[in-house]
Amino acid sequence: MANRSKHLLWDIWPFWLVLPFTFGAQLGFYVGPELFTWLAPLALAWPVIALWVIGWTLWYAIRRKWGTWIGLGILLSTWPQTNGTFAWSMTNPEGGDVHITTWNVHQWRNMEWTETSKTEEHMLKTLESLEADILVIQEGRANTKPQAYLDSVYPFATPMQDQGMFICSKYPIKEWAFVPFKASYPGHRGFMWADIQTPKGEVRVVNVHLVTTTFVAQDAEREKDSAGLSTSVLNSAYKLTRTAKIRGNQVSEMLQWAQADNRPPLVWAGDFNDAPTSHTYYRFLDYQDAFTACGSGFGSTYRGVWGLPLRIDWILSEDALMPISLHTTIQKESDHQPVSASFRF
Repeated sequence: MANRSKHLLWDIWPFWLVLPFTFGAQLGFYVGPELFTWLAPLALAWPVIALWVIGWTLWYAIRRKWGTWIGLGILLSTWPQTNGTFAWSMTNPEGGDVHITTWNVHQWRNMEWTETSKTEEHMLKTLESLEADILVIQEGRANTKPQAYLDSVYPFATPMQDQGMFICSKYPIKEWAFVPFKASYPGHRGFMWADIQTPKGEVRVVNVHLVTTTFVAQDAEREKDSAGLSTSVLNSAYKLTRTAKIRGNQVSEMLQWAQADNRPPLVWAGDFNDAPTSHTYYRFLDYQDAFTACGSGFGSTYRGVWGLPLRIDWILSEDALMPISLHTTIQKESDHQPVSASFRF
């Protein structure tokens, strides 16, 4: 009997192998980095761990082994963390009362910071194709062709704030403000909101640009070549933890601010610099994610990390605004892709 029990336990060794990482990733989703910053990279690594679990669960299922149930149990228990990474929705992109697009435009420059004039022309064409009623921009830059186009097309706009953050609209902006973070960081010193009167009702749009992870794929590649893979991995993990606590504090400040009474229904839009498996996403679960409601596939919005499908640009709304469609526009200039959502009041 004892030998049989040992055999059964050994039979599910793939799940035992990743158990510490699975547990750490789950803690990183539910527990804020303010307490344990080292949990942040584990939460971001959950999709890789999940693929391991899915693969072995299928392997056990094909062979009709009891390990199938262990794998299914792990996947079900971690579903809240997995849910935001993939979506499959059949939606009708037509209609909607208001169409909102968010885009981190990388100062209207490409990822290599070359061919500025040609890049601006390409990004201008992308802008024209978006046809947004409300456009939420991060990392804009004045005196550029795309900026001149926006000035000519959108009659209402906020002034440009911290690191090129602004909101422009086809509808009147009744009021706006820039709210500085106490947990400030260069280039990520606050968030912006604007109350906009659309034909169907008023909406408060919040422009979000949370602190970056400071992780750069090119630096990791150079470090791997010079110092070795293990050093590169450890330093990359450290970089992912370095600003996680600041980002967590920024999220707390925004959610506290959102508790204000007597305001229009709210839409968060922007560059959250975090993945749907993170604690940041967990904190926003009370809001509707336009991607999980109407998106499809992995919804990748960032292309700066070896082509991995990373969704760090989000559009979230309160229940008063129902998302009816979501689209990610693929372009080759900025490291971020434009994300567009249509809502119905």
